[in-house]
Amino acid sequence: MFRRVGFWFDVIRTWWLDRPFRPGRVLGKRYVIEKCLGMGSYGISYLCRDLQSGTRRVLKQVRPTRRHGAKGYPIFEYETSILEGLDHPAIPKLYDRFQHRGHWFFAMEYMEGVNLEDAIFAEELKFTERESLQMIRDLLDVVAYVHERKIVHRDVRIPNVILQDGRLKLIDFGLARRLGDKPTQVAEDLRDYMIEKQIKREVEFRSDFYSMGHFLLFLLYTSYEPDAEEERSWEEELNLHPRTRTLLRRMLQLEAPSFADAEELAAALEEAIRALS
Repeated sequence: MFRRVGFWFDVIRTWWLDRPFRPGRVLGKRYVIEKCLGMGSYGISYLCRDLQSGTRRVLKQVRPTRRHGAKGYPIFEYETSILEGLDHPAIPKLYDRFQHRGHWFFAMEYMEGVNLEDAIFAEELKFTERESLQMIRDLLDVVAYVHERKIVHRDVRIPNVILQDGRLKLIDFGLARRLGDKPTQVAEDLRDYMIEKQIKREVEFRSDFYSMGHFLLFLLYTSYEPDAEEERSWEEELNLHPRTRTLLRRMLQLEAPSFADAEELAAALEEAIRALS
């Protein structure tokens, strides 16, 4: 009984402390909150109006229940240092970092457009096999820029890619790591993760290619029409060109060799696109 009471006490305490700031609140004497964009494991994101520039910004806050722990502030420091070293039109720029009543925040560029998750599930956008491959090829240009700086994004998913006027933008570098660094800023044993998460969280370029393989599957499934009641594997359900199938298997590390770098993957994507022309 006492254990159950303690559990609910922790739940209520976390909910109370991690409540997002309300719209209209001014933070850092210049950022007016318009709405909360979402809450992750260690951060809360807001869409704000910058009173100094008159433009919209995204603010990210270290969750109050995390800011004094072993992970909260180191992750905040690491993410801002990653963003400081990147300068690309498809990646949000870091503009500011500050404290507000003991809370840590940083302000970054607001990337306008719709994220691919909303485009696929809410707007029901559909992509052909060729369009799907071309989108991954375009996204790879951004990922390649990140890799050139010896950084692995580790979270290339449809919610983290923005589509605006046919151009793709990559956001959320909270899980990004530099080559040679540990998977997190604190001790973590990846052997406790399921295999899929182990691959995604590796600080290796191939982990981004693996995530992009799943990204490609999401795009391909937008135009899939089930012809059977039972659920089957993607290789059975999707009618793909052999080059596309082989490409996917290598991205998903189901077939050797996996792609060593962005240049090799780009060449394979371009071959698959040409095969469909």
